[in-house]
Amino acid sequence: MNAASAVRQHTARDLQAYGRRYGIEYRVPTLHARAEEPVVRGEVHEMALGQGMELVASNVEVLHRYDSRSRVPSPLSIVVMLEGRAEVRLADRTLALTPGTALSVRLDSRHGLEATQPAGQRIRALTLGLSEARLAELGAASASDEGSRMHAWQPPAPLLQGLEQALVAPLPSRAQGLLMEGLGLQLLAHGLPLAMAPEPGPPARLPPGEYQRLERVRATLEKTPAAEHRLETLARLAAMSPASLRRKFPAAFGRSVFDYLRDCRLSLAHDYLCHGYSVQQAAHFCGYRHASNFATAFRRRYGVAPSSLHHHA
Repeated sequence: MNAASAVRQHTARDLQAYGRRYGIEYRVPTLHARAEEPVVRGEVHEMALGQGMELVASNVEVLHRYDSRSRVPSPLSIVVMLEGRAEVRLADRTLALTPGTALSVRLDSRHGLEATQPAGQRIRALTLGLSEARLAELGAASASDEGSRMHAWQPPAPLLQGLEQALVAPLPSRAQGLLMEGLGLQLLAHGLPLAMAPEPGPPARLPPGEYQRLERVRATLEKTPAAEHRLETLARLAAMSPASLRRKFPAAFGRSVFDYLRDCRLSLAHDYLCHGYSVQQAAHFCGYRHASNFATAFRRRYGVAPSSLHHHA
């Protein structure tokens, strides 16, 4: 496995250079001409896994919102979001990519994938890319013959846990390469059939005003994840009944209200642990009354005990 780690500070100019390599156009609306100011801070690892597969692992803090649009065809890409949130668009379809979800994407030369990463968040994501030759070996038709398509899906919990464990506690170099190649094949096994399935029909569209009210709920959950949120209170914030909120929030964001809240809490706890706080402190700061309940939820979400991150801090 060949691995390359990018610099820790990524400016708008760095993103443009990266985009030229991968056929992606980046735009940072808030920076304009300030090309040397950091847009993201963190690490990006590129791993050639063999068998026509390449894996890119990102662990970055988004300092300024940035947009991207692919400019070249892509035989197959599978993106797994482990932490953070992004909005992706293909033609007239828009999806919210949230922690624990994956996206299988195939792009022809006519339609590019657009994405927006909001500022003020940490993004940990994996992108598996396959070559056209590898796909042909698997009997998959070219995207240029079938058109662009994207499918959101939820990887099995053991696979998510395996990916988390491989990133949090990597093995020695050669063993790590074999492990990541095996995990890449598992992603391919789950994500390729979805990529080959017919494009789903357009989702039920929410009126713009209704989406904005739901966005107020989502923003509240992200801003105050440790608070004791009640469905009735959140429904009043969205100016709708609790039953409507329970039904419409997943249509907008792909998760139930309280699944989204749990992910916000665990993401916050992950940051606390990585900054040296104890398990008890992280549990308290992210809204859990009992450290044992927190540890169970954390292990189910990340595949490792919270104490393992505290010890690595």
